[in-house]
Amino acid sequence: MNTSTQNELIYIFRLTPKISLIWTGLGSLLLILAFSSASWFYGEIHGQSSLSFSLESQDNFWQNILPLLVFFAILFGTTVIHELVHGIAFAAFGGSPRYGFKVKFLLPLAYATSPGDYFRRNAFIIIGLAPLIVIDVVCLLLLAIFPQTSWLIWVIAFNTAGAIGDIWIAVQLLRCPKSVQVEDREEGMAIYAPPNITRRQLPFSRTNNKSSSIALKLLNFIIMTLALIVSASFLLVPILKILNVPSFIIGNNNFWILRWENTSKSFGFGFNFFSILILTIVFLLLSIILSKFLHKNSH
Repeated sequence: MNTSTQNELIYIFRLTPKISLIWTGLGSLLLILAFSSASWFYGEIHGQSSLSFSLESQDNFWQNILPLLVFFAILFGTTVIHELVHGIAFAAFGGSPRYGFKVKFLLPLAYATSPGDYFRRNAFIIIGLAPLIVIDVVCLLLLAIFPQTSWLIWVIAFNTAGAIGDIWIAVQLLRCPKSVQVEDREEGMAIYAPPNITRRQLPFSRTNNKSSSIALKLLNFIIMTLALIVSASFLLVPILKILNVPSFIIGNNNFWILRWENTSKSFGFGFNFFSILILTIVFLLLSIILSKFLHKNSH
């Protein structure tokens, strides 16, 4: 890390509503994949499964809601630890980390940053991916050793989904020349480069054609719909219980997506992540086909 740089500022990457939308959708897919993978890992190690979220019915309303509050506490705790690991990584490379929380585009945003410090490209990639690697590896080790820590599956899922922005930026930086330097700016980053590097050599300046844009909008819509289904399902649990909504299933017994169960002894919901994964792959393939079709007809 250098506190000063001889390079020139050639690009500033900022978080925009469009990028935020894409990150939210892709993060939801990562949530599903990470949860499914961690559950499979746990099941293989201990011969159990943790794919469903279910609660025993209690006479007291708050006793029914308490496990859901614990669920959100896990989400909050994972976010805090994620940003702390970012901060430790910043400090390890000579930075001066600071932390914050804000609401951006109606979404809560926690962050660790080190403004005014310049990091080499590879160092910044390590800083960005540190929480994803460290937290997930530690949780997987604990899952393998202690069967009673199945709740760590949620930590892995939240941490992996929350790293979507870090992964996105790391992929973009890998396409940049090694000689660039990066400054973190809370909601984005500034890229500095030697005089022989131009903005055209950066991946951020490339634009998509009209046909690709249409396909991308369709794909974003599909991903966001999936994200809303997953998010709303968690938030609807107390409402469904308060209204005493009877059990239902979206799909059928052979190919179902979401299942709500409400009996005198318990209530809860479960996802068929295999079905969701199949639908996602189908939608992706359809988007690719549509993109090629529109591109062919535009020439």
